Amino acid sequence: MQSNLAIAEELLRIGRYLDPATGPACTNEDCACYQVPQSVSPSNYVSFGTNTAGTPRYRCQTCRKVFSFGGKPTKRQRETHRNIDIFKHLVNKHPLSRIVATLDISMPLLYRRIDFIWRQCRTFAGERERSLLESTALGRRYICIDRQMLTVNWTSRKDRRNVALWGTGSADLESSYVFGMHLNYEPELDEAYVREDMLRYGDHELKQPFRRYARVWLPADYERASAARMHQLRKVKAEDGLDAAIEAAYDQALHRDDIEAGSGPEKETRTPAKGMLVHEQISMNAHLFFLAGLLRNAEKVRAFMDQESGLRAAFMNAFGPRVRDRTADAFYVAILKETTVDKKRQAVNISTRRFKEAKKRFLGKSDYEVMLAMVLEEMQVMRPKGKWADQWLFHPLPNMAEPDKRVCWLTDVGDYDEERIARLYLKATLHPIDRYFMQVRRRISLAERGISSSANQGRIWHGYSAYDPSTLMKLLEIFRVFYNYCENDTKDKMTPALRLGLAKGVIKPHDILYFDGW
Repeated sequence: MQSNLAIAEELLRIGRYLDPATGPACTNEDCACYQVPQSVSPSNYVSFGTNTAGTPRYRCQTCRKVFSFGGKPTKRQRETHRNIDIFKHLVNKHPLSRIVATLDISMPLLYRRIDFIWRQCRTFAGERERSLLESTALGRRYICIDRQMLTVNWTSRKDRRNVALWGTGSADLESSYVFGMHLNYEPELDEAYVREDMLRYGDHELKQPFRRYARVWLPADYERASAARMHQLRKVKAEDGLDAAIEAAYDQALHRDDIEAGSGPEKETRTPAKGMLVHEQISMNAHLFFLAGLLRNAEKVRAFMDQESGLRAAFMNAFGPRVRDRTADAFYVAILKETTVDKKRQAVNISTRRFKEAKKRFLGKSDYEVMLAMVLEEMQVMRPKGKWADQWLFHPLPNMAEPDKRVCWLTDVGDYDEERIARLYLKATLHPIDRYFMQVRRRISLAERGISSSANQGRIWHGYSAYDPSTLMKLLEIFRVFYNYCENDTKDKMTPALRLGLAKGVIKPHDILYFDGW
């Protein structure tokens, strides 16, 4: 059971950047038009010149108060030319300390500019992505959904446990456009305030889904869940194979108090010192509802998801009406990720030989028709797995990115013919979102994997990681905008936004940093 209020609150938080600019509003608390924007009451405001900084001024016709609104995004900044340098350094894995040393600026100034760049990226992306809400040219979208764990360093020597954050991300298969990567972290809530407020609402006497603050983890609840999870996990080694990993994922889900609650707290982790950790299932549900809103006008939506019961449940919650209307489908995709390059090459060589043999059996057919025939053959011998005997297809055509792959159709109601199903199985992949996650690791210093040693008893120190999760959250959004609009592919010289129709060319950092949203 989930809290609708908690999911709605999280959805509002992650989708806030899509709200349109409302324009100037009266700042006089005693005025009847206080905070009533110009977009609601256009006749109530008149332009009243500019102030000494060049910021436009307006007068409220109700109370006659004059106030400033808008202006250049870089107002109150000195040396604005540093912005582009900082932007480029942030998305090219320069540690924050090296950016400060290289550009000869202070750390407080760097953090202020990160805030500025983050706001500009959100404003720019919001202006472009709002068009998706009304677009009638989205066609059929194939979306790849996965999660990535990121770590924030401890802040106290008395408690040297890291903070583990889960980012739920989704990317379009055809364009590689990343619609979002949302961390299960709320920077605006304070634990002490929430704890005090919970007593007022009686939250401490209620089960988690019924609480006013059902969205966030309390440290005591987190500790109990972490201790319980330590006895539930069954380790699967790479040599055990992908089938063993799939079975283990089912077993782990069955051992949870809530089967849809996500993987749960990690061993040797804690809640953040600033802000609050959001429950994984709330974060996953909000992400899928966010995605459903963005793609509400798409003809059909096909989701390829990592094998996680929480993602499956979130998809059914967000896309349930569309599943019933047969305009949405979901697939599990399981991939053997932790393996050597030699084993990947071996798997691809076997696949190549199998494909050549199939071409001899299906003479006169095109390569795609042969691949389709191979999938149709595999559909006749699909393997049931897990408590519910889900039917998993062995994908006969792996590649170096996905050397061993299994696919499970989660929304089969028996109304598709075999060839149509085979085409969907053939498309199933997680590569676009996994490639983005790889870029996050390689291009953002704060997302770098840590190094463990025997001296710290298995705990991992992340040399470049943030101490404040909100900094990591901002850098992830900055990089997402850069990846979608500025980073062109070496093959076709196009950006994901250009392929999706949200841009007419490669966007320069300058155009984002000095974009005026009003």
